Amino acid sequence: MRRIWKHLRIGLNWITGGWRLFRRNPWTLGGMGVSAAMVIGVISPIPLVGALLIALLAPLLLASAYLAIDAVYKQKMALPASLRQPALQQSPRQLVEVLRQEAHLLPIMVACIYSLVVVLLINLLVRLLLGEVWVANWSNLNLASHLGVLAAALLIFTLYVLLAASLIYALPLAFLRDEPLIPSLVRSLKASRHFVVALLVLLGLLLTPFLLGAIVSVLSLWASYLVTFALDAVILPVVATSLYCSYRNIFGVKEVLNAPGNR
Repeated sequence: MRRIWKHLRIGLNWITGGWRLFRRNPWTLGGMGVSAAMVIGVISPIPLVGALLIALLAPLLLASAYLAIDAVYKQKMALPASLRQPALQQSPRQLVEVLRQEAHLLPIMVACIYSLVVVLLINLLVRLLLGEVWVANWSNLNLASHLGVLAAALLIFTLYVLLAASLIYALPLAFLRDEPLIPSLVRSLKASRHFVVALLVLLGLLLTPFLLGAIVSVLSLWASYLVTFALDAVILPVVATSLYCSYRNIFGVKEVLNAPGNR
């Protein structure tokens, strides 16, 4: 229990550090958050292919976010007032920053294809296990079908978490340290497993717009979209900066993953 509480505090510390980092340059990072929220908002409702497109773009957006956040971290100061408007105007371009460096093109293509293939396999697994039950009306299902859908939902959630766990640290290792991508995926999984409780705190923050949007949708569907978009615009960059802080904490100058204080 003490270890759980310790890792909960670690997760909260990452969010605190991420918020401070976000406030150092909210114009670039906030602009990227608004742009990313718009992209997700446009793509996600597309039937059949929306989730696949998001899976394809997610590594590209997150890797570019890491590059921008790393630059903000190295500034060691708040952005001067004279540079705020240019930073805001250029922020949408920052979403594809990783594509501007030739050495990053092949790794980011591999990461995007990897994410797409895994999500496609997850969707195929759902169809294989449940067929039309997954999209059926719950009121028409018996207890066994309800339990089957819930078990499948838990399996899908776990698989998506594993996919995210393999990418969240592989991307900064590959694009900030120029380490090989495939071994970085394994290292990311191992680090995520060790700090799973702390990362669940970040996951809870990431799910906040979806949960609040679902609550507001009872009153108004359009209000739900607005609430989700507004929260995503802030929470997406804050989660990204928090993940960056966790990356620096885990893979700092001296490896701390196996240090006694983190066991």
